[in-house]
Amino acid sequence: MKKKILSLVLALTLCLGVAVPTFAAGTETYTVDGITITIDSSGTISYTGSGTLTGYTAEGGIMLLHEATNGYDGIDTVTISIGSGITIDDDIIDGMDLLKYMEKFLMKNYSVKSVNIYSSTMNVQTFGGFTDVKENDYFADPVLWAVDKKITAGTSETTFSPNENCTVAQILTFLYRAYGSPNVSGSNPFSDVKSGDYYYNAARWAYEKGIVTGSAFGGNRPCARAMAVDYMWKADASRAFHIESNGYLSEYFYLGDGDDDTVVPNVVIPDHVVGIYPISLYYCKRLASVTIPTSVTTIDERAFEGCNGLTDVYYEGSEEQWRAIDIAPNNDALLKATIHYNSEKQPVETGFTDVPSTADYAEAVKWALDKGVTAGTSATTFSPDSVCTRGQIVSFLYRALKK
Repeated sequence: MKKKILSLVLALTLCLGVAVPTFAAGTETYTVDGITITIDSSGTISYTGSGTLTGYTAEGGIMLLHEATNGYDGIDTVTISIGSGITIDDDIIDGMDLLKYMEKFLMKNYSVKSVNIYSSTMNVQTFGGFTDVKENDYFADPVLWAVDKKITAGTSETTFSPNENCTVAQILTFLYRAYGSPNVSGSNPFSDVKSGDYYYNAARWAYEKGIVTGSAFGGNRPCARAMAVDYMWKADASRAFHIESNGYLSEYFYLGDGDDDTVVPNVVIPDHVVGIYPISLYYCKRLASVTIPTSVTTIDERAFEGCNGLTDVYYEGSEEQWRAIDIAPNNDALLKATIHYNSEKQPVETGFTDVPSTADYAEAVKWALDKGVTAGTSATTFSPDSVCTRGQIVSFLYRALKK
């Protein structure tokens, strides 16, 4: 094994253009591309000078110290010091930033029990390149994931600002990017969103998917916990519907687990749907209830044909508005169901005293609990109006969407 490692070091030194080292107790110094690597056999690697510390250069220091310490023999703690003139490469290696990768590499491959990493300019340990994100923070892995997936970046080159309040524009932009930044064909329905805004496409996408409605976007509003889970629930639910550019629902896809006999407790049709095409929910035998928004004006022939398990329809408008909908023949299952008018919603029990069972966001809260996206702020409270931070939002997204 030592022969293999020594060969690696020899290859490294030749490739880097430094002299083949002769190892002995004490200090050795090598300069590579403007960066001076100083190895101390007590267990210290220092990078000084000026230049970018890449994975290649960083591993060079690790391997050189390996030889200087006879395979880290007797070294429990390794200290890595990075000088003020060194820029740390921001590449992600195996899902980790460079500094984290160095730490994991040392502790996994050798008997090293701890690694202390310092920068002479900040003198603090960083995670993901951010000085305000520490390894044991609950949002540490979500931040790395979000940055790696280009869902968001830091608020500066060295800060993520995890405790800063998250706005509506930010969370919907994060969601939009998390879903792959899909093309948006619809026009801009918002009076307060301009084409130059960073969230322009995200706002239009959110409207197209029924995540938000209305003519005012209000992107600078703080995002509360109830709003966050509602946005995420609607984004997740939107995957179940194929909605044409004219606003008509043309197909529903059951995304849950179970076989053909599994009961779908409630399908909530997005608010912006204006009509339901034929056989959109054709023979959806598992459908138990459906929520229909007032935006729907037409239900075409056979849209609900064969939905014999349908017992309840929750309509957001009045009985008069319901009767005004053009419902074509062969929708007997729909007409035989019990119609609940005036936004009467199917009660959803969450176990939280501050989430009424008929609240608009109750089903979203239950979804978030079931998916492990978030829990309550106590055993009995969810705190729906509490404003979310950036750290909380990327944690919600990470739990919901990380594959």
